[in-house]
Amino acid sequence: MISHNPKHLFCTFVVFTLLSGLCPAQEQEFRFEKDIVDYEKKTLDHPLPENCSMFVGSSTWRWWGDQLEKDFAEFHAVNRGFGGSTVPDVLHVMHRIITPHKPARVVFFCGGNDIAGGARAEKTFENLKTFLLRLWDASPDTEVFFVSNTRAPVREQFHEETIKYNNLVRDLADQMTRLHYIDTFTTLAGDDGKAQEKYFLQDRLHLNRDGQERWIPVITQALRGGM
Repeated sequence: MISHNPKHLFCTFVVFTLLSGLCPAQEQEFRFEKDIVDYEKKTLDHPLPENCSMFVGSSTWRWWGDQLEKDFAEFHAVNRGFGGSTVPDVLHVMHRIITPHKPARVVFFCGGNDIAGGARAEKTFENLKTFLLRLWDASPDTEVFFVSNTRAPVREQFHEETIKYNNLVRDLADQMTRLHYIDTFTTLAGDDGKAQEKYFLQDRLHLNRDGQERWIPVITQALRGGM
């Protein structure tokens, strides 16, 4: 028989509430999970080449698409850019799509979404250092090429933090043999130092083909120098 005693019902409610608090909530699905699963399936269907260069980071690589792998075929390029990712997003999935494959090179472009989302340059830089530590713990010989963050027209208000982030990475690269800084910041700039609109898509954030072609020789030269 079920007791309807108010005191008993109250005690039952308290116990149930406490026990419920001990049970972990169901983990929310990673916001770019589909992209990561697609990459995992792609790797199974097409194993990565030896001595590959993995392009890791946010939507600048993603929008570049398969053309990126053609543009940098000399370096056995593999595009692993996803969504509007932040550095913590990359940290969240690197054990799935990066470190198991021990790439010869990682070409890293990420951090702009962090800063646009409110993160300070110093915090973004600390997260990048965490990425480097995890990467080199799993793959000590991997060379990392950091592509400087863009002064995109739509994000002009974040210019100072972007410069600070770039400079922090540049200073670190000066002290480390396996970290290289690629300065693409000025390749899109006009006489006023600001990025020219003609190198961007209508969203004023992502590179159009003209913008990509400004980057290709700069990245190519850096990768050749690191081989």
